[in-house]
Amino acid sequence: MTLLPKIVRGSAMHVLEQAVRLVCALWITPKMVKHLGESGYGLWVLLTGIFGQFILLELGLGSSLPRFLARAMGRQDEDALRRAASTGAAAFACVAVVALLVGGTVWVVLPHFLSGEHQLEVARSVVASLMVSSLAFWAGRPVVVHLQSLLRRDLMALAAIVRVLACTPLAAWALAHGKGLAAVAWIHAFGAVGEVLLMALWDRSFFNLIRPRWATRAQAREIFGFSRWNYMMITSERLRSGVDPYILASYLNSAASGLYALGQRLALMFYDVAYAFVGTQLLSAFSHLEGSGNRAKLEQGFVTASRFSALTAVLGAGLLWACGPAFLVRWVYDQADSARPVLMCLILPHMLYAAQIPSMHLLVSLGRHRQLAWTYLGGLLLNLALSIALARSYGIVGAAFGTAIEMALVYVAAMPWLVVTQAGLTWRAVLWSGLWQPLLRGVLVLVVPLVLVRRWLVIADYWRIATGIAMVSVCYLLALLAGILGKEERQWVLRGWAWIWRSPQPSATEP
Repeated sequence: MTLLPKIVRGSAMHVLEQAVRLVCALWITPKMVKHLGESGYGLWVLLTGIFGQFILLELGLGSSLPRFLARAMGRQDEDALRRAASTGAAAFACVAVVALLVGGTVWVVLPHFLSGEHQLEVARSVVASLMVSSLAFWAGRPVVVHLQSLLRRDLMALAAIVRVLACTPLAAWALAHGKGLAAVAWIHAFGAVGEVLLMALWDRSFFNLIRPRWATRAQAREIFGFSRWNYMMITSERLRSGVDPYILASYLNSAASGLYALGQRLALMFYDVAYAFVGTQLLSAFSHLEGSGNRAKLEQGFVTASRFSALTAVLGAGLLWACGPAFLVRWVYDQADSARPVLMCLILPHMLYAAQIPSMHLLVSLGRHRQLAWTYLGGLLLNLALSIALARSYGIVGAAFGTAIEMALVYVAAMPWLVVTQAGLTWRAVLWSGLWQPLLRGVLVLVVPLVLVRRWLVIADYWRIATGIAMVSVCYLLALLAGILGKEERQWVLRGWAWIWRSPQPSATEP
């Protein structure tokens, strides 16, 4: 199978995965808030947020190693492939040990941050389960990276779907029967273990690339030398999205963190779905093309991906603006008034963020991501300063507004400049063809149906919300098929539909 059909099929499966995750998360969250209370839900947000930051321990390996594997595949260099895979697996084993030590430290220091014997007992049980999830995550990380390099996101998505569909009903059952937060956490821990085992079963060919003698110090120096800038970039990006709940917890309380998380979650879910459409396999695809030396094809692929990313961003942001407030009222009625302003502040910056997903992957695949890393770090520091200053005076809305200002500056001004200066593309290709032209087309096509749907959703119920989403999506699809959003865009849809329904390979194989 060639690269493009693999990208289309993997992206389609990833979209399905995100849809399943979205539906399950939206279904289970009100139950968690109801059965655990705002304080219990806030504790869950804080603890999972802490362990979510453990991704920073990998020092950029997860976002850098796929580049080395994909380039070796593009060059058909089997020795380089084995060295990179074996060295990466050894590095991830070391990270797993460090993650367990850090998780144990969190377990030990919990009494200094929590009061009440019952709350401490529950929190320690949750931390223990999160340590199991963390170990499963790091043990399976080399397999995940290999699947990414093979452009087999479809297998990763299928394993994730099985996990979510198994764990979510069990968690709901546990909550309904008074099992509490600890039981929910352990259900997710066992689900994480099962997901890793399933991916390892499907990608058995990976283990033929792993031998201790193939892991070399020279390869490790090369990988970590590349990943240091990637690490700064990814660290800054993750901290930006996760720091506001901790700021609010410091200045207000854990309940404020939970309320902020409810509004932020919809914006983050929108970005995740947009990333599933266009971004999940771009780094590996760009690296394959860069490794093969086809620079013209690489630049053409970037512009095409940017146009599709921008159109996807407009659709997602528009649906969030039209349906988000009504959904919050129906989803978490008592908390909707507090969460709605947070969501409204974050829609526009996340649209700009999603529209430029290909830019980050292009710079990384070319090894031109040093300036991007410094830009992200500067954005993080600006975000911290703005969120702290505004949260003191305006609470959770101030924190959201601070994040929105920082993201707008990075993705309106800094990102296009970096692509032009570091990747050598023209301003017209980056700003007009790849960004503003598709954004303007999408807004002009969808503005009327979006306004009508928002007015129609004055009465909030799930049936009306689903119908509104379907109406806007149909308008978008008809505009694509009619060529109103571009003749080339119309061809993407027709080709993608054909590729999705072709018979897939039964296991992970090299492209």
